[in-house]
Amino acid sequence: MMNNSIAYIQFPGSNTENETINMIKKCGMTPHPHFWNDNPEDLGKYSGYIILGGFSFEDRSRSGIIASLEPVMDEIKKQAQTGKPVLGICNGAQILVESGMVPGNNNFDTVIALADNKRVVKNNIVGTGYYNTWCYIKPNPKANSAFTKSGGDILRVPIAHAEGRFMLDKDLSDLVMNKNLTTYQYCKENGEVVGDFPVNPNGSFNNAAAISNLSGNVMAMMPHPERTINGEGNYIFENLKKYINSSEKLSYKSLNFESKKIKVGKFEQPEDSREVLISTIIADNEALSVEKCINMLGANVKIKKYLHYEVIGVSEKELKKVLETDVLFNPSKEFVSNIKRTSSKKHFISRSHDDIHGQSLLQTLQTRFSFENLSSLKSGVVWEIDFSGDIRKKDVDLILNSHIFANPISQVCHEY
Repeated sequence: MMNNSIAYIQFPGSNTENETINMIKKCGMTPHPHFWNDNPEDLGKYSGYIILGGFSFEDRSRSGIIASLEPVMDEIKKQAQTGKPVLGICNGAQILVESGMVPGNNNFDTVIALADNKRVVKNNIVGTGYYNTWCYIKPNPKANSAFTKSGGDILRVPIAHAEGRFMLDKDLSDLVMNKNLTTYQYCKENGEVVGDFPVNPNGSFNNAAAISNLSGNVMAMMPHPERTINGEGNYIFENLKKYINSSEKLSYKSLNFESKKIKVGKFEQPEDSREVLISTIIADNEALSVEKCINMLGANVKIKKYLHYEVIGVSEKELKKVLETDVLFNPSKEFVSNIKRTSSKKHFISRSHDDIHGQSLLQTLQTRFSFENLSSLKSGVVWEIDFSGDIRKKDVDLILNSHIFANPISQVCHEY
């Protein structure tokens, strides 16, 4: 093994490699590039790993999901089980969460999500979507982590993300709290933890800026410590080096949490609703990426994607006027479509539990365009799987259990 050697993992769309290289060198370690399609066995010679931020595979389907299913992640899981440190920053954090490496449940089940930002003040949503700013975070002195030490200072760091809200089930959130797996929290400059925006910039559970696995050698962090100006982020990388050079490595442990099994019922559309399906005029690169990933897993299918809207409170005539606002789709590249069903096709619809996107569109149509009768608007995605022949249950199960269509914590999936 190469001492103090850190492999930084790059996927198509990753960035921040220059900042990461500089920080690794600055803190006395040696950076080595490793691309997603390099030989995974080469990873064994490095002391630790950093999964870069950015937009792996352009965040197609969901941030981090396609990268999490790449073979390179299987090798990183193996290296983590030997006690080697793994740090995922921003998109890297999303990859670690989707791959099940954080918080590291048995069999690397996906048990948490990084959901859409939700900026909240006194239980009111005041903003959603991409957000970048400088914020303050503080380490958890009780955390057993390769990336903290007792008495660490408050750090001023930048964030830049759209899906940074750590989301957990109640039972798991209690376990994460009890095990001190929240490694860093968003806070005020004086260290006070306040759950509302702007201190908590994305509505994250327990003000979580970073969550680690039970062993403490894997951490998913949404802020960018590699981008700090005055050396504030050095603390995290210096601890990484200290851990690598320590004679006592953290013994790998996994949680024994009963994870949710994927359950896909039939989609039931309310009787008083109207349905809108949107398809693209141009090639749908998102669907093509999902198709390629699914086929890499072992299926042999074609994938098509439709945006789906469920609208309540408007007549057919009013719905036409809603569509004419161009709020729901861009007529330059999208059009209102219909699904053509055949015996070789299956369809699944995925929606976010709190559907922030649908709420935002509803508010825009009500306030800016005065559709006062419009009472509900829900958004989602319909995925069409064309098997070009007999539909094999094992292929359907393979696709659904990969979670490529929906994270079971933040989203729901139904057969459509």
